[in-house]
Amino acid sequence: MKGVIARQLFSILLCTALPLAAAGGAAEQLPDDLMSVIDSFYAAIEDDDIETRVALLDDEIVMMPNDWTMTAGKEAVAAGLRAGAGGVFRIRDREIVHADVSDSLAYTVNSYYYTWHAPEDEAQWHKTKNVHVWARDAEGVWKLRVDIWNSDVRLTDFADE
Repeated sequence: MKGVIARQLFSILLCTALPLAAAGGAAEQLPDDLMSVIDSFYAAIEDDDIETRVALLDDEIVMMPNDWTMTAGKEAVAAGLRAGAGGVFRIRDREIVHADVSDSLAYTVNSYYYTWHAPEDEAQWHKTKNVHVWARDAEGVWKLRVDIWNSDVRLTDFADE
């Protein structure tokens, strides 16, 4: 398992470091089928549709949240998403600030605001960013392989906002 995660992390570093050294890519270069999947992923967040989000995960998904434990594998990530059901998770002002794609692997660097709160609470919007690595599965369908995000605010500082 460590070898798989190490290879995936190396892929992330390679995918992000080399293109960033060159001229920046933008969302316009991403293929329509990938953009459709990305749009579906974020629409599922807006619709509280956890099962669509799970369907868009690669079997080997690695999720690396801010100030939290890394989770690997579709079933483990799906269990985490389902455990959070009932909370309100929303994203606004999302922008793909950098992207690149090959035949079967792509990444996006995103900037956005998010809120995650109890339904009875008011939204507290936090600036954040993420890197998504997308991979084509055996049928050629794009799936989310790696999800890494970091808030611009330390979690310990949220109470001070």
